[in-house]
Amino acid sequence: RQATLSRGHAMQLGLIGVDSSHAEDFLRHFNTERRHNDIAVTALWDDNRERVAALRQLDSSLVAAHSIAALVDQVDAVIVGDRHGDLHHAHSILALAARRPVFIDKPLANSLADARAIVAAAEATGTPLLSGSALRWQSETRRLKAKLAGLDGPIELLAYGTWYPQNDYGGAIFYAIHTVELVQELLGIEWRKLGLASDDPPRVRYKTHQHAVALEFRPLVEGQSSDFGVMVKAGKIKFQQSIALGDDYMLPVADQIAAMLRNSHSPMSRAELLAPIALMEEIDALLRVTA
Repeated sequence: RQATLSRGHAMQLGLIGVDSSHAEDFLRHFNTERRHNDIAVTALWDDNRERVAALRQLDSSLVAAHSIAALVDQVDAVIVGDRHGDLHHAHSILALAARRPVFIDKPLANSLADARAIVAAAEATGTPLLSGSALRWQSETRRLKAKLAGLDGPIELLAYGTWYPQNDYGGAIFYAIHTVELVQELLGIEWRKLGLASDDPPRVRYKTHQHAVALEFRPLVEGQSSDFGVMVKAGKIKFQQSIALGDDYMLPVADQIAAMLRNSHSPMSRAELLAPIALMEEIDALLRVTA
């Protein structure tokens, strides 16, 4: 089965791992609102039958596959959406082997070893692979990236973001990856001289090209929502920009998936896919040593 789009045929998407509310977002954007008329979610698999049943109540046309292999046989492309990144390798590998384009919700994996194995599987079959935080593709992020590109000289950038280090999904990477990916989208994937700047809240710093970067991981304030943004200083220019996540914050992700499927090409390189996991692994090790 070859994943191609033709006139009158909707590409069929399968959801693997549906414990996240992003499953509802993808169903809404692709099926209910028909934001992309040539793409529809048609099947899903998860070992939590109650969760599968709940999603099928939202859309009775969805097929509940009895295995990942069965789902892969029924669809043209796959979204892997488990909250726990340790599941992403096992849940993506059959689809990649079968040449089904795959989007993996953040993080690509919880370890660099798993991330490399996933990318290698995609490369072995020439299959498009995409992964990323929704923060990468928000309209505020695009505007901020263009603004930073127009500044002269070195930039001092502090990126801040909520994190939940005590969770059931692999620790700090589960939410800290958002802040890591935001900075890499804005200033690139290179880093050097990583070090700890403070520990309450945790803040790390590094250099990228001529720029100085700090990442600050903030605990969630009771009664408030997650908060992400940057503070920038470049010469005499200073400003702060928050990255708002509204009700449709997953729509830009759906748009990226649709573009990959239409083009049969991932917008992210191997290096761009692996860099957030590699940096996060170093940050995690640094925070553990200083804890």
